[in-house]
Amino acid sequence: MSGGGEDVGGGGFSPASRRPHWRKSLRNPNINYRNGWFFVTTQVAHNKCILGAIVRDRFVPTPLGEEVRNAWLAMPKRHPEMELGEFAVMPNHFHAIVRIRWRPTNKEHHLGYLVGQFKGRTGFVYGRMRGAHGGAEAPQGDMGRCPDIGPHLWRPVYWDDLITSARELAAQSRYIRNNPANWTRDRFGPCTEYAFGNEELLSAPRIAFVASQGFPAAGMRPRLFWREGGDEASRGDMGEAVIISTFTSAQEREALRRALAKGRRVVAVLPGGIPPESDLSPALAEACREGRALLVSPQPPGSALTKKAAAWCNEYVLSDADEIWTGDLSAGGMLRAMLQVFPDERKELNNTPDCGLADECERERR
Repeated sequence: MSGGGEDVGGGGFSPASRRPHWRKSLRNPNINYRNGWFFVTTQVAHNKCILGAIVRDRFVPTPLGEEVRNAWLAMPKRHPEMELGEFAVMPNHFHAIVRIRWRPTNKEHHLGYLVGQFKGRTGFVYGRMRGAHGGAEAPQGDMGRCPDIGPHLWRPVYWDDLITSARELAAQSRYIRNNPANWTRDRFGPCTEYAFGNEELLSAPRIAFVASQGFPAAGMRPRLFWREGGDEASRGDMGEAVIISTFTSAQEREALRRALAKGRRVVAVLPGGIPPESDLSPALAEACREGRALLVSPQPPGSALTKKAAAWCNEYVLSDADEIWTGDLSAGGMLRAMLQVFPDERKELNNTPDCGLADECERERR
């Protein structure tokens, strides 16, 4: 990086050795890593979004993401040569600005040593939470609180950049602060960028339905999670509301099947683009032709279905909903993190009328 302004000190650096931003963790031999200001990024293994979700332009952590945040805040207590600047835990990566003060005991590659300490501590917590460190060492209730993405939480490499001026420090700090707001805007357009079907359905009241991957569709029971206005709110014309979802997981696809079978209107927010009409189920294709369904997507047809696109679409599903209903949700998963911004109304709303997605056989058994 280049930058003028006041020198913020530390880290011997010659102009000829300036290197591109985001260069991978092959450390530059011309940089003094014993002291100075540094911008650091480390990425979750396999690029998995397990640390949280971005909802309404702010980061909402999973239990694991909260542990990562707390571990970073605790680093100066163990390493008093550290001074923390701006930092951000993001769904699949971590950004931080750190100052290393000179001490005779600092190691030759002290930045790498500190990053290794942080990754080691958080990696142990991840192993405990996914159940790898069970038994007496694991606090009760900790196991199974985050998805299992394999033996390692972080990629083995990390990225660093030496900050050489007050101007660079301000710019990098601003970048980190704005990271949550730019998370999806940097990657996707509006969720309604591409559309097929009756676009007037977007103006109807909305009942959102979300459920995590990995749960069977058979016997799925929708549960009310939240309603605009709480228990005192009138459902009004919610019988005319559209069912909106990404319809990606098995339980969400089951909700789509039930809704179409009952003649309900649906809006499908598709992370991977809208497929050709010939690839739609007969019931969904017919609903689109009859004006009872709308398919929208932020991406063109044939795009990859990624976690980032799914998070962006689920945020849209939840953002303007009048009611939110859920199927089964993974502990520590993206959807459960997203729902933290809504008050959990299930205790108060147990007697709420069916949203229209209950299975008829299940209703008869009850």
